[in-house]
Amino acid sequence: MINLKKKFLIYGYGISGKSIENYFINQNCKYNIFDDFKKIKNTKLISKTYLLKNLKKYDYFVVSPSIKIKKNHFLYKFKKKILIDLDFLNLEIPYQKIIGVTGTEGKSSICLYINEILSKKYNTKIIGNYGNTILDKKNLKNYLSKIDFLIVELSSYQLDKLRFLRVKYALITNIYSDHLDYHINQKNYIKSKFRIQKLLQTDSNLFLSKKTYLKFKNYIKIKNISLFNDISINTNNLNQYFKAINLNTIKKLIKVIDTDINFEKLNISKCLKFRNELIYESKKLNIYNDSKCTNLNNAVNKINLIKSSKKILILGGKLKKQDINFKLNITDTLVLIFGNYSNSYINYLNLNNSRYYKFSNLKNLINFLKIIIKFNSYNYILFSPGGESFDFYKNYIERGKHFNYLIKNIII
Repeated sequence: MINLKKKFLIYGYGISGKSIENYFINQNCKYNIFDDFKKIKNTKLISKTYLLKNLKKYDYFVVSPSIKIKKNHFLYKFKKKILIDLDFLNLEIPYQKIIGVTGTEGKSSICLYINEILSKKYNTKIIGNYGNTILDKKNLKNYLSKIDFLIVELSSYQLDKLRFLRVKYALITNIYSDHLDYHINQKNYIKSKFRIQKLLQTDSNLFLSKKTYLKFKNYIKIKNISLFNDISINTNNLNQYFKAINLNTIKKLIKVIDTDINFEKLNISKCLKFRNELIYESKKLNIYNDSKCTNLNNAVNKINLIKSSKKILILGGKLKKQDINFKLNITDTLVLIFGNYSNSYINYLNLNNSRYYKFSNLKNLINFLKIIIKFNSYNYILFSPGGESFDFYKNYIERGKHFNYLIKNIII
């Protein structure tokens, strides 16, 4: 259990760092702040020189989840003292109220659907990797007392560091190759995802598909497993496809939480912005904005779901480290790639009856797109970059907005 009377160091002053600072202020905790890059004005900020001389004075290090503590890192000897912001929830809310969701793709959408369904009857809140935080609230105890279910989206970074968070329900959406720059290899990445088992109490279940179970059963260390069947859907509408997949993923979980919820009569309307979003639809052409996609494997899977020889996949962004042991097959597709990492994408693609063109930026790509859709009968355009947005954009939202703006200027 975390002792709030001890001394803390906040390492990383991003969203989670600022949230935990407010929590410490409200709890009258002793703390300092250190950040590798940000220039911040704060009386609690200390220099790296001071920190290195005084490391032993801190009882806990509250680290930003994405910071990798390698063997040569100055905190490596203090790994047992490392926490993240979500660990403090264990002090504030009973585990019976917490639903943990992880996986490679679909985590945010799954959290959104769970929230929409349960919120019709309960008071719910999504936090964690979803982008929301609650620890900075002044009357946190009072706020949490009114929460029936706290839905926590958990990244592999967070699961790699979590020590004290406990959950009542845990769900794994799927597992593909991802974040190998952080985890070094696929085995470490898979292990991080299955660390969600350690967050479960003995009376709790892990929910996952039969396909995931059979593929990764050697990583499962608990007895309480609840499996759901994967479903097969024949449609070229990506929005409808993934909505059906995601609802199937959570159906069993929802039934365990509340048997009175009539799943068949639910009217689910919400969807994530820039996630398989149908932004243009006509009898001849459908355009999807999937700017949130930062996984090349996932982008390729999506374009291959569309059974047509008249389709375009737009890739781009800072490519994550990939598994070099295999290439991803793309069939019957025109592939357009933008940005400084274009050559890297080609190294991981096996083009079957497909071709590709490279562009320096998204604007130049869209100008080319305007020409080819005018003289060619393409039926589907999927903007699913498969790489991180940080080469040209602040985040995937800014990238998605820019794509929408450029598309509106060429669709007349």
